[in-house]
This record gives sequence, C-alpha cells and structure tokens, in this order.
Amino acid sequence: MAKIKIQDDSGDRDFFTIVPNYILNHSSSTDQSLYLQMKRYAGEDGKCFATQETLMNKLGVGIKAYKKSLEYLIKKGWIDFVGLTGGKTRPIKTYKINNIWEQNSDHYKKISAERTLSSRQEIPAESNRDTSQKNSKIPAESTVEEEPVLRRTIKEEPLIAGTSPASVILVIDSFEDTNPSYRKWYGNTTQRGAIQRMIDTHGLERLLKAIKILPSIKGKQYFPTITTPVQLEDKWASLESAFMRIKNKEQNYVI
Repeated sequence: MAKIKIQDDSGDRDFFTIVPNYILNHSSSTDQSLYLQMKRYAGEDGKCFATQETLMNKLGVGIKAYKKSLEYLIKKGWIDFVGLTGGKTRPIKTYKINNIWEQNSDHYKKISAERTLSSRQEIPAESNRDTSQKNSKIPAESTVEEEPVLRRTIKEEPLIAGTSPASVILVIDSFEDTNPSYRKWYGNTTQRGAIQRMIDTHGLERLLKAIKILPSIKGKQYFPTITTPVQLEDKWASLESAFMRIKNKEQNYVI
C-alpha cells in the first residue's frame, strides 16, 4: 500500500484540528473526513506518514471513494500534490494542506453583507408605515436564504446508499468480541454490503442483539460458526433454527 507524506501549511495545527466552514458547506461528508484526517496526520510539524489503507479505514470507505475525494480536494485547491520525497524503502507521495482562511473569510463576509443589505431593504418605506405606531416595525425574520450546502453523491459507495455509514461502523465495531480482525472490514465492501442487507432485512437493533450473543454460542452444539458479517448473513436461518431447537428441547425437558 502506497505511503503518503502530508505537509500542513494552513497555520492552525497547534494541538487541535480546525476545518473552515467553506469546506464544510462545499463538500461531501467523505471529502470532509479525508480533509480532516489529512490535517490531523500532518501533526505539529506539518509532516507525517500515512498509508492509503489507514486513511480508508478511518473514513470507512473503499479505494474508489477515497481516490474520488482526494481528487476533489486537489481540484478545489484545498490540498496540493507537491511530488515524491525519499522514504526508507520507496518514494512517498507528499501532499500539502493549503491555507484557505482568507478565501473562507471573504466568502462569509460577502454573505453577511448581502444579508445586511437585504434586511435594510425590508424596512417599510415612510409612506407605507403604520402611522398608528410611533416606532417602525421591522420584520423579525430575514427572508435571505441560507447558503446552499453542496450535496455530492458518492457513486462508488452504492453498498451504503440506503444505510447510515455510522450504522455500518457501529455494526462492525460490535464484532470486536467475536473477531479480533474486525477493523479490516471498514474498507471491505463485501462485509459492508452484508451489513446493509441485514439492517434492511432484520433492522439494526435485532442485528446488534444477534451479534452480541455470538461469543456465548461459539462451539456449542447445534449452533453454526459465525465470525464475520458475511457468515452471519449466510447462516442467519441456521442460527434461528438452532435457537428454536434449543428452546423446544428445554420445553420438552420441563414437560
């Protein structure tokens, strides 16, 4: 997996990470997450080493979505690819976080000025004012619309189109006690696809309950071996059948 060297020249990396509102209002959630992680990895000295796999795992996306967001950030001028630098074993891709605070400030100053102008225009003219009141009535709410937020569809993520990415991550994390390799699934579209289908079919709450009991039934008679989302989807019917068999057996024993 290729390593990436990130250089942060944005001037705001002292022990916390700041994202300009301009970026938040003109990018998708994946773009924002990638920008935030790149700034965070840049660190106090503006340089760091991170693999594509690390960044994709942090975002919970695949390679196509990762590359699309990376290209978008470069196209917008928020980051720059500055070339290859020497590494211990191979050249490293180097990216620089650009300083866009002046652009951010100018953009929102313009919006503020437009709102102020619009508000003044809404004050009734002298001839149209209510003469029964000593003071002019100024509308309490401005009719200026909020700045539109860019909604960009990530076509490379069809597997989670109908499910919240946060729900998918929650399900993956719930496998921690069942499979120590669960973190590898953040960028695995096969496992994520199985999770979405199970959420759509059984509901998130029921799915989480099923995963919670997996460690307690491991190796028990009648129960299938399940350690991944794909296995759970494939063996869901067998799991239900095992529970019914145990339930009936206990009932017969009591009787």
